[in-house]
Amino acid sequence: MFRWITFYNPANPTAGTGGDPYRDSWASVRALSGQELDKAQQIAQRVSHLVTVPYRPGLLESMTIGMYDFGTLRTFQIADIEDPDERHVELRIMAFEINQNAGSAS
Repeated sequence: MFRWITFYNPANPTAGTGGDPYRDSWASVRALSGQELDKAQQIAQRVSHLVTVPYRPGLLESMTIGMYDFGTLRTFQIADIEDPDERHVELRIMAFEINQNAGSAS
């Protein structure tokens, strides 16, 4: 886990509030491909990335994730959160990238 990410609370445009930062964490972020992508999209459509973090209580599927990559902010919408061994060691988060310049998940 070598990426520093920020979880953001959901924005509320009707109240005029943006997505406030909720918590920072180290993470492993990787793009899914092939069979992994097919399997993940059975859980949630449009999933493109797997984000693994140490267990963090309070994370919600309505949150977004922000990650700086070479000075550019990348934003991911959480689609599914799972605790694979149910021992509260790590969380696996299925997410898709939003606001991409090029790509199908916009």
